[in-house]
Amino acid sequence: MYYDKNRRYFENKKLVMYTGFVLIIAAFVLFYIWPVDEDNISYIPIVFLAVLGTGCFMFFRERMRRSSERDIDEDIERELAGFDEKAYFDLDLYGRELPYINPLLMQFYVYYDTPYIRRDKEGVYRTDRYERCRMYFTEDSVFTASRTVRLVEEGVDDEYKEIKYKDIVRASIDRAQRIYTIGKRKVTVKYYDLNIYGENGVLFSSQCRNDYTVECAVEDINKSAEKHRK
Repeated sequence: MYYDKNRRYFENKKLVMYTGFVLIIAAFVLFYIWPVDEDNISYIPIVFLAVLGTGCFMFFRERMRRSSERDIDEDIERELAGFDEKAYFDLDLYGRELPYINPLLMQFYVYYDTPYIRRDKEGVYRTDRYERCRMYFTEDSVFTASRTVRLVEEGVDDEYKEIKYKDIVRASIDRAQRIYTIGKRKVTVKYYDLNIYGENGVLFSSQCRNDYTVECAVEDINKSAEKHRK
């Protein structure tokens, strides 16, 4: 993973690239509108090639120095490869999962206190951390396995948790938001958290979608917790 290139993607400094693009356009405009006579016919190609060459150098050099959205996606995919199998083995879930409750998959860019944030072409706000979280259900507990991929610094963070149903008061999908400064603008990013609460506060929290799959998981957790409290 090229961390420096990823950092430049999030910093989103495009002045050099835009200047190069303007010079490329200017070279062709000058070539077509510059009047040709005996005095300048010899150096018009020289000026054209000089401006065009400078523009191409600035534009393509800057493009090559930063990651694209596709590069970011491929970095994430490589870092997450094999994690589900590893987590399943580490948690020793073979033969323990409840067959009638499907495991839940949640994956997302992590919204936290970071200067590295950028809105992509699809309108998604990307940050420098991406997390994949799996939730598995057994007879007595809900297990979670998460891997956080760092995009601008080396390393991944793996975390496993076992939460006993008897310790759960409730689970819910809660609204959340965070305010970021992008350039000179304040941007409010809204999202949802799946929270599992115990007697003394939050036992587990993960960003999530607000959809039917997550709603079913929350309902299953609450039903299992109520059953174990009786």
